Amino acid sequence: MIVKIAVGAVVVFLAVWAWKIHIYLKWQKRKERDEAPFHRWADEVHQRPGQKEKLRQAKEEDISVHFESEKKCFARMKAPDDQEEVWCGLGMCQCGTFNADHLPCKHIYKLALIKGLIQ
Repeated sequence: MIVKIAVGAVVVFLAVWAWKIHIYLKWQKRKERDEAPFHRWADEVHQRPGQKEKLRQAKEEDISVHFESEKKCFARMKAPDDQEEVWCGLGMCQCGTFNADHLPCKHIYKLALIKGLIQ
């Protein structure tokens, strides 16, 4: 009788830990998926002089950020020199700079800075 209870307790214990590990791995997968759009650009891209200037602007300019989904890092943004608000995510932006060269703009860099993906 005691052996059956002990075996049952071990089975329940292992099942609970397996479920916790499953949940943790699921969260990690979601986190990687949410950050993946920014990491599509190679590190060399961020070292180009034009990109360094955009990163400097993201750090220094007072860009207003209104998150629609902070978890997915999707926001409406407006820099002081922008004509209007733009929608921006870690992998795309509506601004003219991004549409011209399809490289990270100051808006994307601002989101990456907020999320701690770049320094």
